[in-house]
This record gives sequence, C-alpha cells and structure tokens, in this order.
Amino acid sequence: MLTMTSDDKGTYYIKTQQEIEVVKKQLQKLKPNSQTSSFLQHQYNQLNEQLKTLEDKLSNVNSAFYDQLISNFDNTVQKLPNVNDRNLQPQFYTNSQNSMYQQQVQLPFIDQFLNVRTLPQVSVEPLGKSTLKPKGLHTVKSAIQFSRKFQSKKQSQQQLTKVDDLTLYKKGITELVNQGTIKKQDINTLLNPNNVAFRNQQAKYLPFLISSSFFDYTDQFGNKIVQLESQSFQNNFKTDLKQDVTGTNTQSVGQIQVQDNSKANYNQKKMSLQSKSKPKYVDAKEATSLSKEHERPISEQLQNLSTQQEYMIHVKNGLLQTDQLQYVQFQNRYYENWSKIEPILISLQKIAQSTSVQDCRILGSKVQKLSQEFDRSQVFTMAELLQCFENWEDLQKILKVPTLLYKSKDGQVQAATKISALFKGYQARKNYQRLKIMVEKVIIIQRSMRVSLFRKKVQKQIIKNNNYMLERFKNRQNVFKEEWPFIKLQQRFEIHLNSFSFEEIKRLSMDKFPQRQNTQITRIFNLKDPLVHIIYVAPFDLPSELIDYFYKILNLGDISDCKNRLHFVWPENYNIFNNHMGLSQLLYYSPRALKRIKSLIRGQSSYIVPGVCSNDDIKISDILNVPIFSGIPQLHQYYSTKSGCKVLFDELQMPQPPTIRNIYDEKELINSLSVLIIKNPTINTWIIKVDDESQGRGIAWLEVQKMIKNIQPLEINQLAQILTKKIKKKLHYAFPHLYGGYHEFIMSIANRGGIIEGSPLSRLSQIHSISYNFKVEPTGEVSILGSYEKIKTNEIQTIASFSPQSFLKINQEVLCHQIAQKLYGKGLIGYFTIDTIGYQLENNKQGFQVIGLDCFLNQYSSASIYFDFLMRGRLDVSTGSYYVEDTNRQNNVRYSIYCPTIMNEGLDVLQYKTFFQLCRLESISFNLEKKIGSTFILVDSLQSGVISLMTVGINSPQVIKYMIDAIGFIQKNVGRGTEQIQINTRTDKVNMMSIHQKLKTMLKKLEGSEYKIQNSQYL
Repeated sequence: MLTMTSDDKGTYYIKTQQEIEVVKKQLQKLKPNSQTSSFLQHQYNQLNEQLKTLEDKLSNVNSAFYDQLISNFDNTVQKLPNVNDRNLQPQFYTNSQNSMYQQQVQLPFIDQFLNVRTLPQVSVEPLGKSTLKPKGLHTVKSAIQFSRKFQSKKQSQQQLTKVDDLTLYKKGITELVNQGTIKKQDINTLLNPNNVAFRNQQAKYLPFLISSSFFDYTDQFGNKIVQLESQSFQNNFKTDLKQDVTGTNTQSVGQIQVQDNSKANYNQKKMSLQSKSKPKYVDAKEATSLSKEHERPISEQLQNLSTQQEYMIHVKNGLLQTDQLQYVQFQNRYYENWSKIEPILISLQKIAQSTSVQDCRILGSKVQKLSQEFDRSQVFTMAELLQCFENWEDLQKILKVPTLLYKSKDGQVQAATKISALFKGYQARKNYQRLKIMVEKVIIIQRSMRVSLFRKKVQKQIIKNNNYMLERFKNRQNVFKEEWPFIKLQQRFEIHLNSFSFEEIKRLSMDKFPQRQNTQITRIFNLKDPLVHIIYVAPFDLPSELIDYFYKILNLGDISDCKNRLHFVWPENYNIFNNHMGLSQLLYYSPRALKRIKSLIRGQSSYIVPGVCSNDDIKISDILNVPIFSGIPQLHQYYSTKSGCKVLFDELQMPQPPTIRNIYDEKELINSLSVLIIKNPTINTWIIKVDDESQGRGIAWLEVQKMIKNIQPLEINQLAQILTKKIKKKLHYAFPHLYGGYHEFIMSIANRGGIIEGSPLSRLSQIHSISYNFKVEPTGEVSILGSYEKIKTNEIQTIASFSPQSFLKINQEVLCHQIAQKLYGKGLIGYFTIDTIGYQLENNKQGFQVIGLDCFLNQYSSASIYFDFLMRGRLDVSTGSYYVEDTNRQNNVRYSIYCPTIMNEGLDVLQYKTFFQLCRLESISFNLEKKIGSTFILVDSLQSGVISLMTVGINSPQVIKYMIDAIGFIQKNVGRGTEQIQINTRTDKVNMMSIHQKLKTMLKKLEGSEYKIQNSQYL
C-alpha cells in the first residue's frame, strides 16, 4: 500500500491528468482518414476507448480523494482571523515544523488551482526567535488580496516562506459543502487548474468564501495521513461530529492502489446546521431533500451564493451597532447603494428609540429590498419599515399599546409631546371644519355667481348674434322687395318649407304631426309656372312609390322636365329627434340637407316659402343666404292670434262680434263674460277661444239661456257668482279629448291667452264659416287664390273645405285688397287667409263678420294650388267661382271638397298597387277630360294610416257624392275607422265615421236641388 501526504496525492493526480491530456492530443494527430485501413481505424478506436476509461477511473479516484480530504477536518480546518475586520491587528505565527507558512517553493495542488491573478507580495520577516510576522498585511483593503498563493520574486533561485490562505479556502469549501451548495461531482471541476473559465468565474466569490464561516467548529482535529481510496462522498453528514473510521476499500488505477482507512458513518436521524445567530435542526428526510435541491450546476450556485447570506444588524439601547461585523459586511456588500440604505437605517433607529425595546435586530435583506423602491420624494409607511425588523410583530404590538410605547429613555418627553400634538390636532381639526364649511359655502356662492354671470354673458351674446342675424335678414328682405319685379320674370327656385312652428304644448296634442306637416305637398304643383323650380323639404324620408306617384301626375298635367325641376329633400336626422319637432328645427340640425339645398340653388335666384314662420326660418335663411317670402316672423305670429287680428280689424273698422280680448285668468274670464252678457242680452251663445289655436282647436261655447232664464234683474256681481258655480258643467268643447276638463282649458287660457266673442245666432249650425285666400307679393301686389266654406262637425270642428263658397254675396276682391294693403303697410308679405262668418237675418238679409286671420299658407290654401293645376281654368276674383274651358259653354263651373286628413289604421294592410287597383274596380277615379271625380293625395306611405282626398264636380251634390263614395270605399276595404280614443289621451283626432255622417247630412239637405242624384251603395 502506498502512503503519501495530501499534497503529494493531489500533485500526483493532477500530473496524471495532464499526461492523459497530452496523450489525447498526440493521439488526435494520429487520427486516421478515410483512406486508412479498417484495422488501423479499429486500433485507433480501441485506444480512444481505453484512454477514456482510464480518464473516467482517474476522475472517480479524484472525487473519492477530495471527498476524503474535505471529510478529514484535521487537515482542512484551521481557525484564522476574519480578513474583513478593518481593525485587524498584526498576527504572529509559529515557525515550527508543522506550520504551513514554512513550506518550500513547490506549491500545493490547491495553490496551483487558485492561480487567478497576481496579488501584492507579502514578505515575512522574523519577529523574535521562533515567530514570523507577515509584513504589509495591515495595508490590505479587500478580501480578494488574501489569495491562496504568494509568488516569490525569484522562484528559480530564492525560496521564500509563503503566507498561504489555503486552510482558509479549504474551510470555505467545507462550509459550502455543509450547506449543500457544492456537490461532490463538482469538486474536480472546482480544483482543476486547467479549467480557467470556471476558475475565473469562481474567483469573484473568494472574498465571500473567506469573509466569514457558515458554522463555528468547536472541535479541533489533528493532521492525519490520508489513504486515498474509491469511497463516494457521503450525502448526509454532520460537520460537528468526529469521523468514525471503520473499514477500508481499495481500487486499482493503472498500477497504483490507494487505500482509505476511514469511512464516514452518519446514521443520526437529525443533523445540526449551526449558523452564527441560532441553530436549526433538520431531520434526515429534510436533509435528503435539501441535498436534492442543491444538485444544480455549481456555477449557478456560486452566482446565487451572495444573495443567500442574511445580515443581522443589531440595535442596542436605540442605537445602531455600526462597529459590529455584520454591519461592516453589509456596508461593504451594498456600498454602491448605501446612499439609499442609510436613510432607511436611520428611520429604523428612530423607531427603535421610540419603543421600550432594548435590543432588536434588523434584517439586511429587507432593508436592501426596500432601498430598491427608495425615492427622496417618497415617505415610507410605518408598516413597510416595521417589516425590516426580525421581531416586527412584537414591535407592532408595542406601538399599539401606549403604556409600552413611552417606556424609553425619553418616554416622558415623547408622551408629553404626543399629548400636546393631539390637543393641537383637535383644535386644528375643529378650526379646519369651521373653515371647510365656510369655504364650501363660499364656493357655492362663487359658483352660482359665476354661472349667473356666464348665463348673462351668453344671453347678451345670443341677443347680440340674433340682432345681427335679424339685421342681415332685414337687409336681404329689402333687396328681395327691390329685385322682385325682375326675379318673377326669370328662372327661380322656390324652397317650400312647410313647418308647423307652433308652441310645443300645441304640437304635442296634434295627432299624426309629421304627416300633417306633409299635407301641403300640393305646393309642388306650382310647377305649372314654367319659370319655377321647386325644392320641396319633406319632414321625413318619402317612399320612392310616393315620389313616382306625383311625378306621374305632373306628367299627366303636361309639366315638361318635371324631374329636373322638382327636387325632394328631407332632414337626414329626422329619426333622431322627437316626432313633434317642427320641420324648420329638423332642417336646421341637418347639415347634409342644407348642403344639398345650397348646391341646388348655387348661382340661382331663390327664396323660401315658409309655413308657420318662426325664428328657425330666419336661421335657415341666414345659412342659405336667401330671403323669405314672408315678413318678420314675430309680426306674422302676432296677427295670427285671435287677439292680434282684432287689433288689425279695429283699425280697418270691419264688422266684428262683441269681443273682449287678452284674457289670462279665470276670474278675469268670469268678469268679462258677465259684462258681455249684461251688455248684449239678446246674444244667447258665447264662444271662448284660446288665443293661438286654429282649425277649431281651443274653442268652447256657452249657452246662457240654459243656465239663466231671466237676466234682466241681475247685476254683474250676481251674474258672476252664478257663472262661477255653473260654468264648469255648462261649457261645451269643440274637441272634448283635447282638454281633460274645465281646469285644463282655463290653464291653457292662462298660459296662452284667450278671447270671448258672441255668436250672432243662437244655433251655431246656421252660421257659415267662410275663408278667403290671397297672396301679397314683395311689391305689394295682391293675388286672389280663392275662397272656401269650412265643413264642421259638432258645429265647431273643421274637417274639410267646400270650394268655392256660394253663401255670401260680397265682393271678395275688395275685402282681400283692403286687408292686404293694411298688412303690407305693417311689413307683412306672403300668403294669408281671412276667416269670416255669414248668417241669414230675419229680413232675408245676410250678415257678415270678420273673426280671424291666418298669416301663413294653410293646408286649405295649398289645396287650391292642386285644384288649379287639375282644372287649368280661371278664377272669378269677385265671386270666387272657378270656371274651366268648355267648348259647349255649359256646366263649366267646378266645385271641390278637400279633406286634408282621413285617418284609418286599416290602411296599413294595403300596398300602393293593390290600393289603386281596388280604386279602378270601384270607379273611384278622376276623369281628366271632364275634369271631375276623386283624387287621392298621398302624404306618406299607406302604413301611416293617413291619406288626403279631393273630389271635383259640376255642382255641390255631385262633389259631395264623390266624397261619400270615396270614404265609403275606404271603409269597405280597410274598415270603418271607429277606433276609440283613450280617455287620458290629449289629441284632436277626428274619426272617419264622423266625416262620413256629416257629408250624408249635407247631401240630404240638397235632395231638392235640380241635379238628380243617383242611388249609391255607400249612401
């Protein structure tokens, strides 16, 4: 058996490995090529395999040797002073035979492995007889300078004593193995001097390896002779127990046999891993799992080695122990980040000073982690700082208990400061609450004031903008009046915008409001003038079938190029807004429609023909930069009211019924009615009208004789009391469903005003309501459009018109010119309708009174345009009769009835084609040659349930019969239209049955006429 020292064994194994590497390189040069014989190739492969086997065996021997070397603590462990201690005092070492500082120049095998970089030389000079002092050791500033090898100045000639840290390095490796960081398979790689890359990587961990030990070894081991053998490294071991050498194993490597006379036997169930601070006991199963966790590449383990050590910074009596070794190591480790760590440590020191804890420890890893989030503008919370203490839970409990919180050295001062701060805080909060309430109230006042000022500013700006707009409007109107004689003689565009710009409360109660706005689609028949191009603005998207229907009618009327002269436009945003919004508002909020109108009228003379004129029409006029065929909208609206027209008629001294206007209160209504009854005892029926209503809406009447039999002895106050008690039950309404009762009617008068006027006759059915239409041009010229008599149900409701009127024998031209001149003098132009009443007196004379005025083109006036287009005749402006061209000069007078809205929900079941086929089958048609018959005016798709109807005949009975037949046809095919109106619904809808019954009644009165009426299936 060969016995040698540890250094000799290591040197021998290293030399053997080097020789094997030389042989491998030489053999690599003799590698055969493709032309070499197979025998030589076989011999070459065998040599390679044997060499590889020998290398593997030698590697196993090395592994077993280093296992035994590390397990033999007698030769590997030596207690040395900590090299990181800055106050390191000179140490003295004996110059005995066993000292490792007096070895010869030949370096041990570990020194050969640790050949990392050349470090400052440390010479040794004798100190006394048998001691040596390392010279220059106190000048070393970093742990890296404590290398495992010191080179001599003249290695070939001079032999110097080495100051070697081999023992310290061995101790570090042992501690890494005890921790499980280094595995036995990595020992060869760690100690192999040829592995330069790994050695350079491992060199940066040398300061950490030699800075401090992981364990304190209290046992001392003596030097032993190591007998090398193939013993595998023990997985479970305990570094603080002595080895039990019980047997030997042998293995041949080449011609060398090495015997190991020691074997570690670790059968304990628990192993103690003793750290600096406190021991931790782990059982055998956990130790095995830990060893498996550490079976990772050694390079990765060494890289993570620096993050595995925990630094404990002690705080005693509220002060950081800066002279403690752990504090110095922590400061050296994180010196680059120390500017962020130091403020945190100071804060932790203040926390420790404020408590009664005498001794506590700070976790360096927690402090370092918290410093990564350090920001000078940030203040760490108490919870974040407490996490840095090892016993932070106990500190947290102390901070919550006042009796424990102020037991420190300055506890009384801190407690007094805390009491003072709380009292000052209470006073500050109380003052703050008062100030906060005051500031909140001040803010409310300021905001309200700012809003008020901003509202006033906006109102002024709106008024200013409206004034500018009105001024521009007036300028355009003046230019329009001056240029009208030239405009009407050339090609021009008429933009027909029939908008019902009533108040919203009125529009909400109008049933089928969009379709009613479109009933004036008959305006398009102004195309009979060859100089006119029409842009008709519809309130909704018109179906293509409806547009084609009107194009066909125009073609039948010999209108040339009608598709290029007639353009239909509708607001693209009509379906976004409410159905009761006026057409002018819809067009104002539809930029695409306005843009299309601009493109159509560019470079052409054009003007707007409005409906009920309003400020929205002025805005559209300003956008399009075109005039309006109208005056100032406010004047038109004023003279269209019941009270406003009375002022005009008073100026003209026209006959009027007894009237009191501008009533806005129930009490005023009762008193005014009492005065009228006393002054006019012969008048039995008194009519109360809402000021801005039309077409029979907003009308109620009262019959005095049914309430009071004898009026003569009553005074005004007595009559007022009687009226106050009985008027609620005795008042009759033209549209019962439009108002819920007396109180709603009075509320409507109070909000919009009203008038009271007397009826000339007791029976309203004996009174004829007659209207006259005329047009006032911008130059003041007056054109008579015709006249009509209103057909009413329930004595007041207007459902249709009969044209021309034949009751009053007056010169309508004189009447219209007289009123037109007065209107033109007030700056009003456009279309107008005068409402009058006629009645038969006892002496067979006719009575005549003027009661109303419409300063806009209404639906009955627009129907006269369609009637004139169909007849192509002439109007007698004095009598109102209409004549057509007839070669026989017989029966050339034409009468017509126009019903603007026939509502029947059953129309939605019919398509256009089916509807007109049924009309032909039932002979509901218009004869273009004779110019008599029935014609339907489509205002929307049939699914809307609304349709307009006009019938033309040569006398009154015939035209009534045509109307009865047409309505009967609709009732037969789609239903009678007797839908019940809900009680709480506010609407002015009239059932089709009511219209049918009224026409039958009118026809019976005319049975004795000269024209013999044929029997009809619809009568």
